[in-house]
Amino acid sequence: STEENSLHKELLTSLLILVLVVIIFVVLVGYFFRFRRHRKAVVNSGDKKMPNGILEEQEQQRVMLLSRSPSGPKKYFPIPVENLEEEIRMRSADEGKLFREEFNSLTSGYMQGTFEMANREENREKNRYPNILPYDHSRVILTQIDGVPPSDYINASYIDGYKEKNKFIAAQGPKQETVNDFWRMIWEQKSAIIVMLTNLKERKEEKCYQYWPDQGCWTYGNIRVSVEDCIVLVDYTIRKFCVQSLHEGCKAPRLVTQLHFTSWPDFGVPFTPIGMLKFLKKVKTLNPAHAGPIVVHCSAGVGRTGTFIVIDAIMDMMHAEHKVDVFEFVSRIRNQRPQMVQTDMQYSFIYQALLEYYLYGDTELDVSSLEKHLQTSHNAAPNLVKIGLEEEFKKLTNVRIMKENMRTGNLPANMKKARVIQIIPYDFNRVILSMKRGQEYTDYINASFID
Repeated sequence: STEENSLHKELLTSLLILVLVVIIFVVLVGYFFRFRRHRKAVVNSGDKKMPNGILEEQEQQRVMLLSRSPSGPKKYFPIPVENLEEEIRMRSADEGKLFREEFNSLTSGYMQGTFEMANREENREKNRYPNILPYDHSRVILTQIDGVPPSDYINASYIDGYKEKNKFIAAQGPKQETVNDFWRMIWEQKSAIIVMLTNLKERKEEKCYQYWPDQGCWTYGNIRVSVEDCIVLVDYTIRKFCVQSLHEGCKAPRLVTQLHFTSWPDFGVPFTPIGMLKFLKKVKTLNPAHAGPIVVHCSAGVGRTGTFIVIDAIMDMMHAEHKVDVFEFVSRIRNQRPQMVQTDMQYSFIYQALLEYYLYGDTELDVSSLEKHLQTSHNAAPNLVKIGLEEEFKKLTNVRIMKENMRTGNLPANMKKARVIQIIPYDFNRVILSMKRGQEYTDYINASFID
């Protein structure tokens, strides 16, 4: 009957809907488990979640591992300095796709050595992160205390410079339990410079224990440290310490300078490499000729630490060979400490810093030498003084205007507030007004904070 046919159609329709719902559910469940497996593969940390932000940093920056070519890792060759700008432009296209591909072609370094001393039960608490450990073959070995073997361990590795063996020591940020060992290392290695690339706390998490006194004098084990001077600048702070070993009373005290870069943001990398380049120049200037290795640390001693060391080394390469080979150098130092340069953002920042240095060089002069500099140029060729300054000014016109970072000022409601349509503030440092209730875009004014 018609009524039976209608009932049959309704049952059939209901059955089809039920089957469709089941299929969708199965597909979603399968996708969920596949996504979880993919995330685990990206982390690749021995099924241990990294504490204190190491995993967080990778998640925030979405460092995805690209599948390797069946024919093996891709080769990357040195770049002549005159081609650097064009190479960076190509690598930066598609949101840095080629930079990510190049970064992910690097070997992690984990297959290059053993971690027996770092993994000893007595030393595990000395490691800030369980998966960031020094190789046995390149670790810094301290003098044993009372013949106890574990007392020679610190989470720090020797790292070569461009042509200088063991120019650096890459170390984790000291923990409260390892501060004495840190100063013992500074003394035994005869280091005169400490480069600090993290703040003590970031995102409310301890990244490094304060291993120096704010003022006066403090004793760390057998090492006495007293503050001699502190100079606070926009991007970094310079602290000078008088350091003396109480164990070796006859030894004269030494001057140790800490350069603390304070402008590295909690997320990602600095907006511009200019501050880092000025900081690196100051490190080079203050390091005595016959001092021991420069001690560089952030929190884990691989990400920002690796970034700093690579920039320094490749700048030396640019002077000596007029070429840039970031890929080869990072690969090499990962054989001395794993995971050096930790994210693709840090990797591309290295290139940006090198390009900045190549295009604009070092224009900084001491005030005391300015008059002499101009006078020397004038005596050599009076017309060249004006030409030289004009050329320097012209370089400023080549600085790229990052329109993608001017979104607020380019909104139609805000563009009419601009006196000159080409002069728009960047979003990251624009002055933000308190918004009027119910009136959109009233927090905007064409003004920028300037350091």
